[in-house]
Amino acid sequence: MKPEKSSNKKLDVNYWRSFEDLHNDSRIVEASHHEFKTGATENFNPSELSNISRRKFLALVGASAALAGAGCADYPDKGEIVPYNKKPEEVTLGKPNYYASTSSGCEHSCGVLVKTREGRPIKVEGNPDHPINKGKICLKCQAEILNLYDPERLKEPQKKVLSGVFDKITWKKANDEIIKSLMNIGDKEIAIILQGILSPSSLKVLNEFKIKYPSAQIYSYKFFNEDVRNSAWQKCYNSSHFPLIKWNEAKIIVALESDFLGSEGNRVENSALFVEGRDVSKIDEFNRLYVAEGNLSLTGMNADHRIRLRPHAQLDFVLSLITEICKKTGINSLLGGYKSLAEFAKQQNISLTILNALVSDLIKNKSKAIVHAGTTLPEEVHIAVNYLNELLGNTVLYRTDCSEVTLLPNSQMSDWENLINKMNSGKIGVVIHFNSNPVFHLADDYNYEKALAKVPMVVSLTEKENESSENANFVLPINHDFESWGDFKTRTGFYSLQQPIIAPLYNSRQKESILLTWISGKSETYNDKIYHEYLMNRWKTEVFPSLNSVLSFDRFWFGALHDGVVKVDEKVQTDFAFNSASLSELNSHKSAISGYSIVLKNNYSIGDGRLADNGWLQELPHPVSKIAWDNYASVSFATAKELNLKNNDLIEITIGSKTLKIPVFLQPGSADNTFTIELGYGRRKSGTVGTNVGFDAGVLLTKSNSGSPYLFTGKINKIDGTHELVTSQEHHMFDKALTNDAALKRKVIREGTVEEYKKNPKFLKQETEVELHTVYPFIDYPNEKWGMSIDLNKCLGCGDCVVSCTSENNVPIVGKDQVAKGREMQWIRIDRYYSGTAEDPNTSLQPMLCQHCDHAPCENVCPVVATTHSNDGLNQMAYNRCVGTRYCSNNCPYKVRRFNYFNYRDYFNDEYQESESFNLIYNPEVTVRSRGVMEKCTFCIQRIMEAREEAIRQNEKLKGSNVRTACQDACPTNAIQFGDINDKESEFQKYRNHELGYYVLEELNIKPNVTYIAKLRNTHAEEA
Repeated sequence: MKPEKSSNKKLDVNYWRSFEDLHNDSRIVEASHHEFKTGATENFNPSELSNISRRKFLALVGASAALAGAGCADYPDKGEIVPYNKKPEEVTLGKPNYYASTSSGCEHSCGVLVKTREGRPIKVEGNPDHPINKGKICLKCQAEILNLYDPERLKEPQKKVLSGVFDKITWKKANDEIIKSLMNIGDKEIAIILQGILSPSSLKVLNEFKIKYPSAQIYSYKFFNEDVRNSAWQKCYNSSHFPLIKWNEAKIIVALESDFLGSEGNRVENSALFVEGRDVSKIDEFNRLYVAEGNLSLTGMNADHRIRLRPHAQLDFVLSLITEICKKTGINSLLGGYKSLAEFAKQQNISLTILNALVSDLIKNKSKAIVHAGTTLPEEVHIAVNYLNELLGNTVLYRTDCSEVTLLPNSQMSDWENLINKMNSGKIGVVIHFNSNPVFHLADDYNYEKALAKVPMVVSLTEKENESSENANFVLPINHDFESWGDFKTRTGFYSLQQPIIAPLYNSRQKESILLTWISGKSETYNDKIYHEYLMNRWKTEVFPSLNSVLSFDRFWFGALHDGVVKVDEKVQTDFAFNSASLSELNSHKSAISGYSIVLKNNYSIGDGRLADNGWLQELPHPVSKIAWDNYASVSFATAKELNLKNNDLIEITIGSKTLKIPVFLQPGSADNTFTIELGYGRRKSGTVGTNVGFDAGVLLTKSNSGSPYLFTGKINKIDGTHELVTSQEHHMFDKALTNDAALKRKVIREGTVEEYKKNPKFLKQETEVELHTVYPFIDYPNEKWGMSIDLNKCLGCGDCVVSCTSENNVPIVGKDQVAKGREMQWIRIDRYYSGTAEDPNTSLQPMLCQHCDHAPCENVCPVVATTHSNDGLNQMAYNRCVGTRYCSNNCPYKVRRFNYFNYRDYFNDEYQESESFNLIYNPEVTVRSRGVMEKCTFCIQRIMEAREEAIRQNEKLKGSNVRTACQDACPTNAIQFGDINDKESEFQKYRNHELGYYVLEELNIKPNVTYIAKLRNTHAEEA
């Protein structure tokens, strides 16, 4: 199609990927003219293609067969576990089973369905019956399958014999020595340290342990917590938990340093609720998102209006909003004497127009708007925000059907100080790290590690070695989630159940079983079903009677395991009476700020550091910066210029007596004089993958920080040296257009505004087009023809689809050095484009995968016909035919093909991925590719084949809606739809034929089969 010239100003938008791209850096210009990144072809000798040996092949076959015997139907406990859709009596070779369970990969303990083949768990999906995640799970839960097969999991109990030296020991000997120490504790204390408790049954075991050993005390922490927000809520409403929010009912959302779509709260649930207000079929119900933040976040990238604002100015902002709203509405405010909105805008160099638009929206949408403050902000900001929502009647958007549950509150600073003092004075006899890592997590000024050395008996219960286990006398291996029994209570209204999917791969035990053994006082008490029976008994005596079920307990238990969730009736807070006395906290507010703002944030992938050794998550590009295998201090261009900083330069951050050396990254959209760093990196003991990756920003945490534990002011100094940050954003770039004519620019990103769409729903297709001739003959697809649609209004850029695809399709980890050369192997990427200025950019997101073009350019150039077109419209690969010329990649305009420069399973970290346990993770329905082979997205052909075979067995016609790709299953917002183009009645077809639908690079006339729905920005009329 060749468009004629148009006067549409939307076509004049300049999209760019980075500062270098914006300013036409010579390196970027040169890279755009080369197919492969500089260095990508180094150290590649096709003659060295590796082959799998006969011995290794037989070993793998034997391992798979052996593991089938350790599968779901038979494990040491002998307790019956229940598959989601079949009885567990036997495993049918070649057919998957699905089991409902619960994953604690993140703090929300979402319900999961675990897919198994011959007893091997190979894929994790969401449980559709779970009331929170409703069939979707985050990337952390998906990556749990990789942790299960981690070859560096502890395999036997260990006892320290010398400093840093451990020997294997039997469970009996370990338990005997530990029980002896517990029994002879005398007047000393037993300290149990854990990272919160989400299981009522686990909590009961801990309480029984305290009864058995009266000197035992429990200390609980959460590395990145919401204690400040909950404390503010307690003062305002006399309730301990900040309520959940009806994001789907809010017409106006104002996020203040709040990444509720990304790193804060339950992202999966929040995202699903938020995009209910982004449905292009309900254009009049579009919500509007305002974000005021210091660093560009995932939530900020999806904002309709984004305000660059230093975090320390947030309280002034809220108080100015309250002043302006009360002035315009005549509401009597309990606060006074603060800056007007105009004064605030002038002081912060913010557009007054956008602030007036925000005030107008809040007033117009009383009871239909919500203002939300992020967890990094001080308590005073949360109190002010609570008051603002109270004034506007927005409390109706707080959920009253359910609330968060805290089984064990976090210990206070005074509790930790008392513990450390007792450790130093010899009053602690035993310390038990109950699946926790306080040496890494606790603030350095507690001096916990130093005090720990004075405790005679330290026991670590952990899956893998960590900083705390280094200091232990005994290190005891515990079961993975998928090897464990359990129950979880994170919210009122239901329980989640956990059942083992596989027998323990190593000589590990469930952590609760270990405590029950110690409670008995005899190591011989332990048996494989000790905790399983304990769990069932608690449910039988404490939970089941309250349910008033007509079923017998056995039938109820079987059904509960099948569903993975049990619903119960529980009351929650339904009235919200504001306590005006809480506003006294604001009287001492001072707006003066000295020094630079330093913000410590939760990260998007590896959490609090527990997942630092997960290669899938380390290699996943950051959703904003696209940096992998590192963290950094993000900074604005103006501040970087002031300090003479460039990307990769090292700086030293000083906060009081604490210092941190870390590289900087120039992030578009960052507020001036603000540095933002993500926590969880810099582990010094995290296996082959996670050790010494990134920088430990936790050293800046203090045990006492007035206001917020994550927000500081400090000094910044540039120091000598650099640290290479690897970003994938400039990899796989589309060729630059050969013209500056806006009407002829390549159509990659298409977007508009809601108002524009209302006035002219066909604005996207207003260009006059002429049909181009083609040398390709018309091909009819009489049966199925597969296609995909991606709604850019619902795609938030989270990356869940990338991890799901990696897990489903056996995509290897390549490592930082290979990512630096542009050799990352993920089949789907999330392209991020900026438009506007570097200071206040708009962000556009676009998942990019193989487009399965009808006239695919890659098919024409392959000299060995390794890439061909199928009779159902797929661009397919024959791996054993590929000889690695890479002509196809060179000819692909979308740059979505990936080449195996090495056998990365051998190459990465000394054959880390070739370990025996790692080989069990692979999906047997997908070929494991070798060196010298090209690969790409297949539209999950294995799932298509499975659905086709099932339709044949049932003597039915294959329905496109019965096939769901891995990326589609993972997407929490249902932005991805897949189906049969020939099925005109399908939901997928509605998107494909939508007025906002377009194809990327449509002018090439190669007939791609992925339809994108153009993004609409719901900008205020005054700012449009």
